[in-house]
This record gives sequence, C-alpha cells and structure tokens, in this order.
Amino acid sequence: MQIQVPLILSLFALLRNLLYKMTLKHFKRSEFTCKCGCGETVISDELLQSLDKAREFAKIPFVISSGYRCKNHPESKKNPTSSHIKGLAVDIKCEGSNTRAIMMDALVFADFERFGLHESFIHVDIDVYDKPSPVIWLY
Repeated sequence: MQIQVPLILSLFALLRNLLYKMTLKHFKRSEFTCKCGCGETVISDELLQSLDKAREFAKIPFVISSGYRCKNHPESKKNPTSSHIKGLAVDIKCEGSNTRAIMMDALVFADFERFGLHESFIHVDIDVYDKPSPVIWLY
C-alpha cells in the first residue's frame, strides 16, 4: 500500500491546526477572517503564537480590526504588497496613549519588529524576509 505525499502533508497540516487551536488562549481564527465578505482565513501560525504571547503579557484585550485580506479586498487593491494578503499582518484596535504603550511593550516582548502606528490601531506584521526590519512607521 503506497501512501501519497500530498495526503500525508494534508493530514499533518490538519493535525497541526487542531493542536494549535487548542493552544491559542486569547484568540479564535475567525477573528482574522477577511472582512470583504469572502469568508477566507489565511493566517500565519507564527503570527498567531506571537500575538497570543503579547496578549498574555499585556493583560488587556487585543481586538483585531483587520487580519487576513484576500486579493479582492478593497485595501488589497490599494496596496497589493500588503502583508495582510500573505496572512502575516494584523491591525489591533487601540485607543489612548496608555493602552498604546502597554500594547507596544507587549508586542516588543513577543519579538515583533515591524509596527505601523495610527491613532486608532497598531499594525504589526512578521513579513521580515520581504520588508525592512526593524521599522516603525506612522499613518
């Protein structure tokens, strides 16, 4: 009996996802679903682990305002090189300078190196192989 490699890889990915879901303490994968209405969720496990670590450290909620964006999402059409399209980025709602400081401290603790700061959200991504790092920019 010969087992096909793609089947083994699919089963391994399914098992990894099931195990990973059990280890996420502060997030559900559905929070990262594209908001254009397509229902797609493509999000890096490494990104999720780092976010969970940051959220645990911060001891305050992290509300995801934007996670994965499919290629048809309006923001993806404006910025086709966005790390959101690769499932490597999120925007976290953030109001107030004290909350921003707590979140930034936690995100740095979780080893994030790429930040975009807006008055109402913090963008973080792990797209360090295709984009400059470390970096902080303002919106």
